[in-house]
Amino acid sequence: MAHSITDVDSFKSYLRDRAKETWDSRGIPYYLSMVATDLKRLGLDYHTYTGALRLVQWAGKEAIPDTKLVSHPTIKAKVGLVPVGVEYDFSEEAAVDRPASTPRASLKRGQALIKFVESLSVMPDDAAAEFSVPAKVLIALLKN
Repeated sequence: MAHSITDVDSFKSYLRDRAKETWDSRGIPYYLSMVATDLKRLGLDYHTYTGALRLVQWAGKEAIPDTKLVSHPTIKAKVGLVPVGVEYDFSEEAAVDRPASTPRASLKRGQALIKFVESLSVMPDDAAAEFSVPAKVLIALLKN
């Protein structure tokens, strides 16, 4: 989506369009923390349009057409825009964005311990009988 941002109204239109685009494609708010990065790619600075205000302050005061401002109840930095009429609950996002453990991560976890134990299997029996490993070392290998 090509945007020509030249004034406050076109900046608001850009925010509205990005909020709708983000909602339609990902089902999440267009986080204000992403605005600076997105504008930088366009060679712009949001302070040109917000003045001395931080973006969250400006967005709280300004009416951005067809959007509403949503904020996380406990995480101050999670503030974003969603299309008007959308009911968004941040608890839904937590379940979608942060899975407890991915299958790949579960498979990788403990690989160092497995490799260590495999290397012990080639030790001569008399050496293995005298060998001891502190539990702290095994736990550290498991966490890697």
